[in-house]
Order: sequence, then C-alpha cells, then structure tokens
Amino acid sequence: MSELLPPPPPPPPPGRDSGFGDPALVFPEFAAKQCVLEKVIEEEGEGEDSSYGKGSFDLSSRFSSPSISRNGFDDVENPRKASSFKRPPSGSRLSGFREEEEADRSRNSGSFVDHIGQEDKRICASGCFRKCCACTCMFVSIVLIIVLLVGLSANSSIKSILPQVLVTNLKFSRLDVAKSSTDLLMNANLNTVLQLSNNNDKTVLYYSPMKADISSENINLGKKMLPGFKQDPGNVTSLKILTRLRKSKVYDVDATLLTNKEKTLEAVVDVFLRGKLSVDWLGFKVHIPIVIACENVKQSDVINGVKPACDVRTFSQ
Repeated sequence: MSELLPPPPPPPPPGRDSGFGDPALVFPEFAAKQCVLEKVIEEEGEGEDSSYGKGSFDLSSRFSSPSISRNGFDDVENPRKASSFKRPPSGSRLSGFREEEEADRSRNSGSFVDHIGQEDKRICASGCFRKCCACTCMFVSIVLIIVLLVGLSANSSIKSILPQVLVTNLKFSRLDVAKSSTDLLMNANLNTVLQLSNNNDKTVLYYSPMKADISSENINLGKKMLPGFKQDPGNVTSLKILTRLRKSKVYDVDATLLTNKEKTLEAVVDVFLRGKLSVDWLGFKVHIPIVIACENVKQSDVINGVKPACDVRTFSQ
C-alpha cells in the first residue's frame, strides 16, 4: 500500500514590491535596518517641511528615494554604519554654506588689504631709496665738477707762472776714448748753459736744489747737483751746468757715434733737471714738483745761435 504524503504548506503571501516574502520575517537584522531607514526618511521630511516656510525649497530631496545597495546584503552586514548615517536638514546645510562663503570673503578681503599694504610699503621704500640715490649722485657730481674746475683753473694759473727755459750753450771741451785690455773707457767735459726767464709781473719764483742729468747716444755724460736760487719778476737767469766723465765704460758702437758727431758738431744731447718750484699764493708758499726737459738738442743749432726751447713739466717724476 502506498503511504499518503502530507499536503504541502501554503505559499507565503506575496509581498508588495516583489514575489518574495517579507525579508524582515526571514532575516531579523534586516528588520532593524528597515526601521533605521524609515526613521531617517521621517527626519528628512521634517527638515524639508520646516525649511519650506523660510523660503528654501529643495526639489531634489522631495523626489529622491533612499539608495539601495546592489545586492541588498551590504546594509545587513554593516547595520552600525547605516544607523550612524544621518543627513543634515537642507536649511542648516544652506546656512552653513553661507557662513563659509562669508568667512572666505572676509579672509580674502583681509589678505587683499594686507597685500595692498605691503605693496604700498615696498613702493614707498623703493621711492625713498631712489630719491636718496639721486641726491647722492647729484651731490657727488657737483663735488667732482667743483674739483675739476678748481684743478683746471689751478693748472692754468700754474702754467702761466712757469719760467721759460732755453739752451744757450752746448760745448764739449774734452771727448776721447781710451782702450783697455777688455773695455772702452770714455773721458768727457761738457759745458751746458740754460737761460731761465721769469716773465711774471708780480710772482717771485723760488727754485729748490735741482739734479741735472745729461746724456747723448745712450752714454751718460755726467750728473750735477745745482743749488737753489730765487728769481724776481722779469728776471733772466743763466744756469751753467758743468759735467765731467772719467774712464766710464761704454759700448764701441755708442762711443764711435758720439765721437764722430762731435767732430762735425752734430752731436745730439738730452738735458734733464729735476726739482721743485715754489710760489707765494694767498700768503702761503706752494711747492710744485717740476722737470725741465731739454730733449734732442742739436749742437749745431746752439752754435748757430738758435736757442732750443725746453719743456717745463709739473708734477712729473
């Protein structure tokens, strides 16, 4: 005999959203989650109603629905995370945004004012620096111009009081060369006369002791130390320079040139005098270093009555 099977249980009542039964009856945890979601939806509705009368109306919040996870089990696994989620009311959210915007505006305006202040200080500092530089440059330029003008006037005044120097005599009283076992030895006596003229009307010239150097054809014909003297205005003074050379070693070429030119009265002589010239200026005595340079003086010109002029240089060594 076949056993009679019990009748199958009645199917569960169909749900509202799908053909499955209510998941809250099968999963107790899902029931707690569903209660939390309904609470959140109620709070959102209260916030929107309260803000509706104040002029703020969020259209998206009225037509939006709570998001459901893809598989329906994420919220079941993390009920704490879902329960802690709470959207703030839209009215409070707008007021918070407005406060943040006002704070940003005040911060930006303050930083802009500070930036403008720093720029003004920087511009003021640069302007003051430029003015100081301009004033300093002008002052230095004026001082340099004054010094230059004073120097030019002093130089012109000094040149006007310098004496006129001419070569009036140039004569060898002795010139010979003696041969030794190894060298050539020269003996020479030279008489040189310079004419110094003070062409100033009132200025008195004071000459310090001067050192005379005379040479010809790279041969030093002697040195002489001359005593100092005074020269009144309009005075003409002849300065005699006698030099002697004894057994001085010379090169054969230089000795031959000098002796041959002296025989034909074509010797060329250089005369240099170094010392100081003093003048009275505003009650003070001013000392001026001078060099009297008589270069390339031809013996024939002096003998023929031509008086070669010498150059008087100031502040020369």
